[in-house]
Amino acid sequence: MKKSVLVLALGLLAAPLTTQASVVEKEVSSKRVVENSVKVVIDNYVKATGGETKMKSVRNMEMNMQAEIQGMQLIMSGVTDQENQRMVNVTEMNGNVVSKTVVKDGAGSVSAMGQEQVLTDEQVADVLKNQVYLFRELYLEELGITVIYDGTEEVEGEQAYKLSFQAGGDANTTEYYSVASGLKLQTESKVAGTIVYKDYKEVDGLMMPMTMIIKNSMIPMPLEAKITSIKFNQDLDDSVFN
Repeated sequence: MKKSVLVLALGLLAAPLTTQASVVEKEVSSKRVVENSVKVVIDNYVKATGGETKMKSVRNMEMNMQAEIQGMQLIMSGVTDQENQRMVNVTEMNGNVVSKTVVKDGAGSVSAMGQEQVLTDEQVADVLKNQVYLFRELYLEELGITVIYDGTEEVEGEQAYKLSFQAGGDANTTEYYSVASGLKLQTESKVAGTIVYKDYKEVDGLMMPMTMIIKNSMIPMPLEAKITSIKFNQDLDDSVFN
């Protein structure tokens, strides 16, 4: 169980000249379709979520969640400060802090069960790419992320576009966006496993999921986390990240 909680705290010469030309044209055309597909999917996602201007106006976010696992109450709270490139996540079980992750000033650490592990530069970079940027679809070039369109799949009974985000190492993720609504339905990654997003509601002009279902080989059953509060653009004290 302790290991499970820690995991929680912690995504392609013989031919006649005319034939060769036709193949090249098809390859170029196919590439163009794929590139356009990525743009269309992300554009639809941005529009559905609240629009680029509104999304880029978010400097920081405070989020609190609660869940229950094998009869024990979990409280997960996090503060993500994109403006200052820092974040903190805290997980409590039955009122006791069982894990805490802090990233700030280009460094990071994870504390759990009385022990602290300093994150490597690569791990810090992964956190910055996957967590500090609240809507990283808007910052792909800045983050050096390549996105590949992988067609459609069914997610939770709904057709979804599948995009592979190639950010490097453990920062790679696979994201699924609703064909019907444009909203993000699911994220898959090596570290976090599968996260399903449900019950979208508007929060200060942005559509946010109020339920997250976490599926990971390290936990005995899917964990359903309910969002209890989300706040944007708060005045953050430095002590929050200690």
